[in-house]
Amino acid sequence: MSRKLLLQIILMILLLAIFVVVFRVQNVKAGGTIYIRADGSIDGPANITTSDYVTYYFTDNNYDSIIVERDNIVVDGAGYTLQGTVYEIGISMTWRSNVTIKNMEIKAFGCGIYLDCSSNSIISGNNITANNYYSIGLDSSSNNSVSGNKLTANNLYGICLYSSSNKNSITGNNITANTDDGIILTSSNNNSISGNNIADNGNGIYLGFSSNNNSISGNNIMNNECGIYIIRTSNNTFYHNNIINNTQQVDFYESDYTNFWDNGVEGNYWSNYTGVDSDHDGIGEAHHKIDASNIDYFPLIGKFSSFNTFLGYKVNVISNSTISNFKLGLQMQLPKLGFNVTSIFFYVTGETGMGFCRICIPRSLLNETYKVFVNGTEVPYSPLPCSNDTHSYLYFNYTHSTQEVIIIPEFPSLIILPLFMIATLLSALVYRGKKSKMSVVASFYQIDISSASYKNSVLLVEISDFKWESL
Repeated sequence: MSRKLLLQIILMILLLAIFVVVFRVQNVKAGGTIYIRADGSIDGPANITTSDYVTYYFTDNNYDSIIVERDNIVVDGAGYTLQGTVYEIGISMTWRSNVTIKNMEIKAFGCGIYLDCSSNSIISGNNITANNYYSIGLDSSSNNSVSGNKLTANNLYGICLYSSSNKNSITGNNITANTDDGIILTSSNNNSISGNNIADNGNGIYLGFSSNNNSISGNNIMNNECGIYIIRTSNNTFYHNNIINNTQQVDFYESDYTNFWDNGVEGNYWSNYTGVDSDHDGIGEAHHKIDASNIDYFPLIGKFSSFNTFLGYKVNVISNSTISNFKLGLQMQLPKLGFNVTSIFFYVTGETGMGFCRICIPRSLLNETYKVFVNGTEVPYSPLPCSNDTHSYLYFNYTHSTQEVIIIPEFPSLIILPLFMIATLLSALVYRGKKSKMSVVASFYQIDISSASYKNSVLLVEISDFKWESL
């Protein structure tokens, strides 16, 4: 057994022992510990209030541990701080369900938030810093969500799942500058790790001791001593991750455990990949071999980005450009006319050379043949053979600088004039302040498109700001 492995095993045992001791001490502690009791009451010196025994708000900073004994509640820090001492747990709960912990800064504990045998709970929007051991720990817990938290600075570990399986989701967290592991899974299966920024840690992600069948996708794993460390673990799937400038991108304790490094269509972006894209589809021609048992068969030539839309669909972009200001647009429409045509906008930025985008568009969002414009000029695109009944894949390129990209469905020219007339009328009514049976509250974008199918300006409205109001 290697010295590194032996040290990690010893450290894990010690930390688990500390958690057990701390938890038991807190349950008998009579001092400043704050309790949210099973009947909804609050015990201890708490700056916490509730009016309905469902939502518990911080009214000021709190300076000791909180133990949650009630299900189906929200603990909202309201931007205040929970601060303690090195051997305590900030917020802990055992055998709890449907508890939300959000909107607080937690610092100077042994562990920031600890869930034991708990399920269906949410940890979101917290800033957890300067904790000596774990920021967030899940022990024997399932179907919990850890999202949108900032875990940084002087923590030994960011997020730990120990014997926690079945649909725990770690999503959209900023996990940086932790001494050892950003995310650690031990004996934890069937979980999802997605959309996190994991940078400047010891190991970015640690998968160990039979943590199998987990999905790791869409993460930025950058500038860690080791990006992904795997020990005796198999059948995990890695795809759409940006694995960039880690001292060692991936390390294995033993190399005969097989994991999957693509989703059958797209793999990961590797900063050390040296292959080329001779057929211009955004995927490298040569496989990226990690070791004999682990191969990325579809390595990405550009970084992966994913954008949520208000309709719940995601638009994925692979590009060697920086993508910014992603927006979704809607053609102006009146009720019952049936025009519901969305458009996609974003900017691409690069210093020199040719840029490209490989974009995946859900057909339920934009299901047409398309026109692609770069700075108002239509450019050709290639529909990719991996397109299917649910998603369209397009590839196009351009000269690098800062460019605006617009993707619009190609609809029959006969409806252009009615749409233009409606848009002009509505914009005039809004501008002049005249009353009508309907008013529009919106942000307007005037897009000039010079092509055979688009001879008039089309008035577009940003979807997130659009609604009808009856007068």
